[in-house]
Amino acid sequence: GQENIGGFYLRESYYGYIRWGANAKVEELGKRYPQFISKVVERNLQNIALDATITVPTTTSGGWQLLDLPTVIKASQAISSEIILEQLLESLMKIIIENVGARKGILILENAARIGQERPKEIWEYREDRGLFPMGELTQNDLGDRLPMAALNYVTVTQKDLVLNDATASPKLAADPYIQQYRPKSILCAPLVNRGKAIATIYLENNLIKGAFSRERLALLKLLCSQAAISLENAKLYQDVQAFNEELQKSLKELKEAQIQLVQSEKMSALGNLVAGIAHEINNPVGFIAGNLIPIAEYVEELFEAIRLYQRYYPEAIPELEAQIEAMDIDFLKEDLPKLISSMETATDRIADISKSMRTFSRSDAEKKVEFDIHEGIDSTLVIIKHRLKANGTRPEIQILKEYADLPKVLCYPGPLNQVFMNLISNAVDALEESNAGLSYSAIETNPNRITLRTRVLLGENAVEIRIKDNGPGISQEVQQRLFDHLFTTKAVGKGTGLGLSIARNIVEEKHGGKLTVVSIPGEGAEFAIALPIG
Repeated sequence: GQENIGGFYLRESYYGYIRWGANAKVEELGKRYPQFISKVVERNLQNIALDATITVPTTTSGGWQLLDLPTVIKASQAISSEIILEQLLESLMKIIIENVGARKGILILENAARIGQERPKEIWEYREDRGLFPMGELTQNDLGDRLPMAALNYVTVTQKDLVLNDATASPKLAADPYIQQYRPKSILCAPLVNRGKAIATIYLENNLIKGAFSRERLALLKLLCSQAAISLENAKLYQDVQAFNEELQKSLKELKEAQIQLVQSEKMSALGNLVAGIAHEINNPVGFIAGNLIPIAEYVEELFEAIRLYQRYYPEAIPELEAQIEAMDIDFLKEDLPKLISSMETATDRIADISKSMRTFSRSDAEKKVEFDIHEGIDSTLVIIKHRLKANGTRPEIQILKEYADLPKVLCYPGPLNQVFMNLISNAVDALEESNAGLSYSAIETNPNRITLRTRVLLGENAVEIRIKDNGPGISQEVQQRLFDHLFTTKAVGKGTGLGLSIARNIVEEKHGGKLTVVSIPGEGAEFAIALPIG
């Protein structure tokens, strides 16, 4: 009559027989004392040997059956080992379907409520013939065609398990539209709860057999669901972290792009204002000089004609005048002064060309694209950096080889595009000067520094291509992989910011919808290719 004490001894004995492997004795105790032994199933299983079994009461015979504990542990480990949500759901549903005896399973995940909206439910379905597949986010009203809402509502509200041996005969569910339409036999619906919080609801169905979900299978499901609830919570947290990381990466990328755009805009604005100001200041005096050279030439010609006439009609000049004419070497002046005026005209034309190139280079055209001669842009860039190409005390002049095709005008932003040409050609000059280190003047003359500029129309692509190639030291594969990265540079501190090529790619690809690539073999130079759509 001492049931508390007796029950304690019975349960301890039951554990002992399980550890010893005395399965016959375990089964006998289960049959004789089911009111005490049933609680054993819910006890902590960690102290039981891994090759042991669990006994649970059956609903059909009133007796007891043995569940294979290693199978339960193996299934639990398979569930707990997954952290990727979709992989976890696939593993979870497959294990449950195989071990519980269902033919169809639906897992309804609870998602956070959205302000002013009904909370959506993310639904996954598993079938023997199809495996796991998502059913999207559905509201409460959309679930009626997927499963019996009466069963789901009961489990959601009560947080209790619901097992029906014949759903069509259940007074509570017989009127449910899903039951009436699909007439399933066995139904099992259970909540997945972690720390008192509903994580999900699982719905299992067998439309062929009545009573498919026995009590031992429910016990097995509860064991699996305990681990599944924890794993689902961890997987959803991991998914949230991944999504948050993606948002951070996206924000970081946008911030970098904004920084590049800002640097680019500031550089072009400052450079444009500077160059435009210089060009404007140059134009005024150059225009004045060029305009005066023509009348000066005419005046000189008139003076020489007057001197000629004077010498003709007054051949006998006074001694003082003859001495002055001899000292002036008037014959030399007649020959050299027109040459001086001509060279001044050439110089003013050169300054005017530089001014024009500076204005071409600094064009902003920020509001809209305009038609632009690519060759004019490249040539204006060459004029700006011509001082870097000239010979100096350590090397001969850098040769510029032009292989221009007949290009149509390109619809683009000329100013930023000229900045790309400037950056790539300047980098080529830097590379050539780097390759000259340690070489004598004569050695460089033997293999002269060259920058080759090629253009062509890309047939069938409605695009043009500009190639800028040098015969410098080339670029290693490791550096090529990071060449266009933001703030990456191989130059010494103070000589490079790591923004030039990043900005260049942004201008070509983001601003113009083109493509900027590089091909280089160490020791054989580097070649940058710019592909730009024509229209």
